[in-house]
Amino acid sequence: MTMEREPVNFATITLEQCLDIRQAVLWPHLERNASRVEGDENAAHFGALFNAQVVSCLSVFIIGEQRCQIRKFATLQAWQQQGFGGFLFQSVLDKLMQDGVKTVTLDARTSAAGFYTRFGFTPEGETFYKKEVQYIRMSRTL
Repeated sequence: MTMEREPVNFATITLEQCLDIRQAVLWPHLERNASRVEGDENAAHFGALFNAQVVSCLSVFIIGEQRCQIRKFATLQAWQQQGFGGFLFQSVLDKLMQDGVKTVTLDARTSAAGFYTRFGFTPEGETFYKKEVQYIRMSRTL
């Protein structure tokens, strides 16, 4: 007999909900406001909810006609490696495709580049550093 897991829901969430997760996952050694980025007020913020709790989030920034950038993707540590991030990421890609977005870019931590490759993203250019963390720019056409 298999146990059914409660359904995971995809939702638009607030910037404040994102900041809590960003700070806890991406920059735990910095204050909460350090996880804010320019343009946050105009970005769309999405989350994966499990039992009404946001367990994963990311933000979408429009950077041109039919182009966007995904930034600040984070899943709470207790919920990592369980499919919540993948569910959120695929849900956002599906929504962007429905909305007519043609190109998606992101700056991936090099340690997470393999995750994005599974969703069809390819590296562009050389690696670079932000706040002492190594990144690679990746993109995908939808």
